[in-house]
Amino acid sequence: MVINIHAGHNPDGKTACGAVGLIRESTEARAVKDRVVSLLKKQGHTVYDCTVSDGVSQGDVLSKIVKKCNAHKADLDLSIHFNAGRNDYVGDGSVGGTEVWIYNSASKAKETAEQVCNKIAALGFRNRGVKTSSDLYVLRKTTAPALLVECCFVDDADDVKLYHADTMAAAIADAVASCGTGHTVASDAASSAVSSVENVFRVKVTDDTLNIRSGPGMQYRIMGCIKDHGVYTITETFENWGKLKSGAGWISISTKYVTYL
Repeated sequence: MVINIHAGHNPDGKTACGAVGLIRESTEARAVKDRVVSLLKKQGHTVYDCTVSDGVSQGDVLSKIVKKCNAHKADLDLSIHFNAGRNDYVGDGSVGGTEVWIYNSASKAKETAEQVCNKIAALGFRNRGVKTSSDLYVLRKTTAPALLVECCFVDDADDVKLYHADTMAAAIADAVASCGTGHTVASDAASSAVSSVENVFRVKVTDDTLNIRSGPGMQYRIMGCIKDHGVYTITETFENWGKLKSGAGWISISTKYVTYL
């Protein structure tokens, strides 16, 4: 398949950068988008990144995205977004969930949209379903069948706790690939995202101030900081990041910051 994909806003700090809550839409949409691109390319699909980073207004961002998308003869246009409006910054035990928008019920993207909803819901998010809109610019103006994914809510603590860019991307890529070719990518993506929980080991922190983050990467928000040069148990790894047994979050396990015991 030939697939256009984009994160739906300017980068953080610029105009039209999207919703901001416990996490930032622009940052996370780009994190998910990058991973979906990688997963689909590994399956042999042609993927064009149509993300825009230099828009001067919301309308300018949208028009530039559409121009990039329509420059390719694609089978699908995929727009990655995060939702807002729950205003649940503490957590009420109920996830906001995921939804996918298409132009109308006759859209050729409908089957893929349904699969995306189902795959993300399988991660534990509430399935808000496939919705239609003839007003959304990207859905209205792109020439290929288009869908707009609202992964979860940036201002819902329950969503944010459940969210991880790797598993979100794997779910989306799996849905797209299975609709297009009959093959799935989630099993490979899920197995490579983190190591087995049985791979438990300890590290001693040597850095004076080592940040604890909500996920395995610098793009994730800071949850705390280690300053005691203590010994910590790691239960999962992703690249040079380790998940703390305490559940507090992830730390860099680069030998620049820790010593392996």
